[in-house]
Amino acid sequence: MAVNSMAKGPWQAVKDLLFAPFRLIVLSDEGSRRLGLTSLEDERIKAVLPCIAGRLLDIGAGTNRLVREYGSGIGVDVYDWDGGALIVEDTAHLPFDDGAFDTVTFVACLNHIPYRDAALREAHRLLRDGGVCIITMIGPLLGWLGHKLWWYSEDKERGMADGEAYGLSASAVCRLAEDAGFVLQRHARFVYGLNNLYRFAKVEDAELNHVGDET
Repeated sequence: MAVNSMAKGPWQAVKDLLFAPFRLIVLSDEGSRRLGLTSLEDERIKAVLPCIAGRLLDIGAGTNRLVREYGSGIGVDVYDWDGGALIVEDTAHLPFDDGAFDTVTFVACLNHIPYRDAALREAHRLLRDGGVCIITMIGPLLGWLGHKLWWYSEDKERGMADGEAYGLSASAVCRLAEDAGFVLQRHARFVYGLNNLYRFAKVEDAELNHVGDET
């Protein structure tokens, strides 16, 4: 599987740090790229790609970029962002067989799924034994502030439905995933510690291997 690691060089890392306030608040993803900076979408993709193995299902796929960067897989979404993802009525009832996937991802989207618990149970059903569920998520306070400042946010295009949230705390993400039958294997931080990546496994009687926060 050809995976683009999107690793940063030293000069890119310095530029991104110097212009962090602009690319994290002022500039859209496209605006960041035009100036040679790493966009927020780029940061999320870069963090998630190394976690993916086998057959991928990306839930809340948006423009379906993660699937394209990974090289194969299926993206699903309830809203059509013109990226080629499969459009479904809801992500708690997906047209795939039990255990059909090795990796399921929720990239910056779980807070936008009102029926989060049901969507995670569906992800658990669709994963093979030993498969992993990857979630990225910002906290509720940062999410609230960001969505007020991010003039380019996709939410301003489609609106916010009842039950959506600006972000989710670490305890909320872990509770939802564990209630769905997952075991937390890793929790790491990225983008200067402002974003979170969680790796949950579908395994029985697994020992909790919780790796501390990483920058």
